[in-house]
Amino acid sequence: MSKLEQKNGLYGFLLNEKYNMAAVIIYITFFLVISPLIPGVYWFKIGDFSLDMINWYHVIMIPFTFILILYTARLLGLDRFTRYAINASTYPILFFTTLGLAFFYPASTQTADYVVQAIRDVWILIIAFIFFVSLIVTAIRQREKFKKIWGAYVLIILATLSAGLAAVMGMIGEYGTLYGFSAIPSFNNLVISWGGTATFLDNIIGNHNHQMLPAVMGGIVGVAAVSFGYHRLEGWKRHVVNAGMIISTFGVISMTYLYEISSFGTYAIPAIAPFGPSGMNGLALDDNQTGIIGWGALISIIGLYYILSHRKTDRIIQIGEVFTWLVTMAVMIGVGYTIEFNEVFYGFGSPGAPPNGGPGYQYDLAFTNGHLIFSFFLMPLIAGIILVLLHYVSGLERGKQLAMLFIFSGALIAAQGVLIYTMTLSWGVEAIGVVLLIIAMIIISALMVRSGKNLNAEQELDI
Repeated sequence: MSKLEQKNGLYGFLLNEKYNMAAVIIYITFFLVISPLIPGVYWFKIGDFSLDMINWYHVIMIPFTFILILYTARLLGLDRFTRYAINASTYPILFFTTLGLAFFYPASTQTADYVVQAIRDVWILIIAFIFFVSLIVTAIRQREKFKKIWGAYVLIILATLSAGLAAVMGMIGEYGTLYGFSAIPSFNNLVISWGGTATFLDNIIGNHNHQMLPAVMGGIVGVAAVSFGYHRLEGWKRHVVNAGMIISTFGVISMTYLYEISSFGTYAIPAIAPFGPSGMNGLALDDNQTGIIGWGALISIIGLYYILSHRKTDRIIQIGEVFTWLVTMAVMIGVGYTIEFNEVFYGFGSPGAPPNGGPGYQYDLAFTNGHLIFSFFLMPLIAGIILVLLHYVSGLERGKQLAMLFIFSGALIAAQGVLIYTMTLSWGVEAIGVVLLIIAMIIISALMVRSGKNLNAEQELDI
């Protein structure tokens, strides 16, 4: 048990990392289950998320981002101050997130909504900054540990930085949407030089969305490699994992650079080798760079295979982790890239004839909705929660195996469902997969409650 958990009473409860993990997972699961009761939340509605859906999405994903920080701080043995600060923030983050949802709908509480969501966003940004600094300090102070996991560690650091920058972009976009930038003359002049307020907001909010999740997914890849214990690998096996991590790191760096210069400037992200009428077809450069993060993850699997646990249940959970990477890439590359190479038909989700749109635009809109739900929402969520299941639930083997059965079947059906949704505009199959994944989350929540107070001894990395 860590020193944080040796305190008694309420103080000890609030600083107990496992209890905090359980609280966040239960919170996320609760709002997944009751989503049909929340106004404006429609999982399957072709096109991009509505404002109501975006607000609810943040109710889920901000606590999820927090739990990744909490988990990683423990895993890497960051300093006591950092872990105290993170643990003490658990319930305030959940409290302000809940208030943000409650105040979002009534017109009379909109100002209060802006305030509480701003408090939450600034709070978690400060926590992320403390976490980021602690990662660097720990790497310097514990050089031998760093040397054994340097590939994953560098990826975690830079993914944290990228996600933090994406968060700042989102906050700037939200401020500009509500108030404009006229009160900040020097910045307002820059915005005008970049194409005006409307253009700037469209760029920065869109790039916030596109940068945040790939950065988080890259961080999960690095954290998973460390969680598997790849420091115990020797020779070429560890080199392969590190090589995959560095490839993913390059994807994070290049993706971040593209989104920053296209947000704070006039750079328009091009397509690679465009062809067809007016060059409509072609892979967008940013999609190529975010894809590199996934390719690095797939390469690292070659080495990670040799460190899979000999214990049946743990091995199933680890395989489930890499399975989420595989199905995510299958959807993003197999379906997403196919659409980009055929935009003459899909038309960027816009009706009309090339170069202004395409006859199959509705199918593109269906993919937009389907892959946002699957690849940019549930798969990162499941991939992160799997790591918590692996290290924070002792015993209960049958329960863990049951949860993984629902994850495997749900992910496979939902991935196939995205393809069917894109081809037929019918979302029923993907919905079945989504339901199975939510059931898995319910089971994991129950397992976290039942598994008791003590952490697995191997949870904190011992190198």
